[in-house]
Amino acid sequence: MTRSSKFGRRFATLVVLVMVIGAAMTIVGGTAAFAEAGGPAACMGHEASAISPPGSSDELPGAMPSLIAFFQQAFPGTPVGAIVSQIAKVHAGSHEACDEAFE
Repeated sequence: MTRSSKFGRRFATLVVLVMVIGAAMTIVGGTAAFAEAGGPAACMGHEASAISPPGSSDELPGAMPSLIAFFQQAFPGTPVGAIVSQIAKVHAGSHEACDEAFE
């Protein structure tokens, strides 16, 4: 076997190994992460993490789409972005504190 063919086989093996590792990282890294928003998060972040993913909350089982529908029903004619913007400006420290802040 010539020196260049040994290099070619090693290079091909390296390329396959890198592809396998990349595929494995994509599969493992593609799983959803479930975590609550931290204390410094805005109230919108606390709310989103408390109701997501869909079906995980009794408060709003439909998650964010249900919250958006609630905003549209409760504040007809007001852009949802304007409501979300106001909620995002409040940093009460926890989901419960945010709920109290908006009661």
